[in-house]
Amino acid sequence: MTEQAKQRYRHGKLVATLVVLACVLAPIAGTAIWINNQVTQTDRYVRTVKPLASDPHIQAAIAANVTRTLFAHVDVAARAKDVLPPRAKVFAPAIANALHGFVQNATMSFLASDQFQRLWVELNRRSHRQLNKILTGKGKLVRNTNGRVEITLAPVLNRVEKRLHERGITLFDRVPPGTIPTNFVILDSKQLKQAQSGVKLLQALAIALPLIVLALLATAIGLSQRRRRTLLQASLGIAASMAVLGILLTIGRSIYLDQLAGPNLPRDAASAFYEILVHYLRLGLRIVAGVALVVAAVAYVTGPYKSAAKIRGWFGSGVGSAQGHTGAADTRLGHWVSDRKTALRVTALLVPLAILLLWNSPSLTVLIVFVVLVGLLLLAIEVLGRAPPSEYGTPTSVT
Repeated sequence: MTEQAKQRYRHGKLVATLVVLACVLAPIAGTAIWINNQVTQTDRYVRTVKPLASDPHIQAAIAANVTRTLFAHVDVAARAKDVLPPRAKVFAPAIANALHGFVQNATMSFLASDQFQRLWVELNRRSHRQLNKILTGKGKLVRNTNGRVEITLAPVLNRVEKRLHERGITLFDRVPPGTIPTNFVILDSKQLKQAQSGVKLLQALAIALPLIVLALLATAIGLSQRRRRTLLQASLGIAASMAVLGILLTIGRSIYLDQLAGPNLPRDAASAFYEILVHYLRLGLRIVAGVALVVAAVAYVTGPYKSAAKIRGWFGSGVGSAQGHTGAADTRLGHWVSDRKTALRVTALLVPLAILLLWNSPSLTVLIVFVVLVGLLLLAIEVLGRAPPSEYGTPTSVT
């Protein structure tokens, strides 16, 4: 191997290393941004979990918790026996069961009200401030018992007691809500100290990591002697890394349900909580993966590969035939697009991306539609503004 060949090999190895590092760091950077924006910022967290107040699994879990607490502190069957005549005492258990169902239904009725929606936001705001203090180690800790993060349901219990009193049920009037442990445990982990260290580290890297990823990609493409191929490889690598992050989130869901969720939190409710908590992280990785795939598609279609040349030729000849010309690039529109190709490419990528970033909560369907539209726009730009075949070189060359 000649010295020049060795130098090209080392150069290519350096470019490949930079691309791999960028792809490895990309999901870590995305997670760091999500933690900084969602887990450590109370307003964003509250906005995220607000829909849980309407989730039937969460409502059922809270109703069961409140009802169980009331009946644990008041022996309804014994009270019924005290007031029933001797021959009717046998019906005391049935009365207790009927009252249990009534109390649970009354609680569910309150949970479906606008009053609970507002109360849920306030309770989660308090709980998240506690979580923030636990994870960041800042401020005076409100409650952190054995690595637990809890939502205190005493205010809900108080509202339910008042509703029952208004309906003539006074058995629970003497149950002081503030003295009863009605905590809705959302995180129960003995490894909370490690989580604190991890969050602090990710907070510090939330700004630096995305910049490092961009710098690595820019450096790799700038150093590469085959920039189009490097851009294609880097885009596919970023998309693959986002797919890996999605798989890790699915694995994390199982870990949370099996090891971290509170013991009194039903699996369906815990699953609903986890899914809504990671919603924006999943959305973010889908957007990044979608943009990366679009960039990869553009790098491929505009390249000198045989299949890419056939795609451009097929589209170009189809448009040209429809217009009665030899090709779309020979039209006035084609010349206009060709003169402004770079600006149109950047616009086709940045405008949809800006719309997605400003969109409050775009669905997966919206994301797919945007990706398809961007792909069609970029393909149209290439077809209309394509250079003559001689400018591409031979179809088998790689740039």
